Amino acid sequence: MANLNMNSVLAGLGTFTLLTAPTADIYTVEGTLILPSINKGDAASSQVVVTVKQNGSTIYTGQAGAAGFYVQTQCAVSDVITMVLSSSLAEDSGLNVVKTTVSVFEGE
Repeated sequence: MANLNMNSVLAGLGTFTLLTAPTADIYTVEGTLILPSINKGDAASSQVVVTVKQNGSTIYTGQAGAAGFYVQTQCAVSDVITMVLSSSLAEDSGLNVVKTTVSVFEGE
């Protein structure tokens, strides 16, 4: 049986269910973000934070405004991996302003 390999493109902020583990194994979650350009001077930039959770417990929290992330975790059968994209900056919350490409695959 081939190892699981899924790719998704997501738009906006929110909570996204990425995987319900079909087998017990190590799973890798990695992604890239396209963040908005905010023209308010040098101090202003996107504040999107990526949080990856396994069965509701946080296993990864990225830096605000980071353009990518990578995390590996050991899952049991039926473990659920979710990703939360959040921001305290109003400019990040517009419709389809943040775009994320996520890959989830079984193995290292």
